[in-house]
Amino acid sequence: MIIIPEVGNTPYVNNAEFVKLTIINLDGSTVVHTFSSSYKIEVIDGVSYKALGGLLMVGTQQRDLRVTSSDTTITLSGLTSENMYLVLGTPIKGSTIEIWRGFYNDNYILTNTVRRYKGVITSYSIHEDLEGNTDNFIISVNCSAYKTILDNRISGRKTNTASWKQYNPTDVSMDKVQALDNTYFDFGKTVNTSGADSSTTLTATVSQGNK
Repeated sequence: MIIIPEVGNTPYVNNAEFVKLTIINLDGSTVVHTFSSSYKIEVIDGVSYKALGGLLMVGTQQRDLRVTSSDTTITLSGLTSENMYLVLGTPIKGSTIEIWRGFYNDNYILTNTVRRYKGVITSYSIHEDLEGNTDNFIISVNCSAYKTILDNRISGRKTNTASWKQYNPTDVSMDKVQALDNTYFDFGKTVNTSGADSSTTLTATVSQGNK
């Protein structure tokens, strides 16, 4: 159990959401974006979080005693067209998202942070709200917990040579699967190589087997 003194025996709680977005580019490089709903820049574990205030909205995070498949949504508003590279210019789908909740004391000093959520971005949407001649973009990203990703993952091996030899390169169990694909088999009858009627061959074989 996580004990948070800031929420005990107090009539109100001052808090803010802190988001860490880790994007892995196609070339293998990693880019980290950090921002928060705080009114000022905060430094947590040596990492500086930009203050977005009310421009950042974080959905609820489900809390259970056991691991569950929970989703949440993060919305950024007030973005200009120059900031759209964050979504359009990077492979944001599949990126890791972490959400902390920070608590302030009566003097508005950050005293404690608790991680509330960790998952993967599965989809996003972009909305444009034009005000006069000023562009105002709203980006919403949908995040899924790792359990959801594991639930949707295909387990086991496929019936092809590449999948079968992934763990044992010398395994030849599936080498002939491709040649047998779409081949019709008349199960229960013996192979007819002489051109005679297959039913006659089958009857003879069965009769000999009953003697």
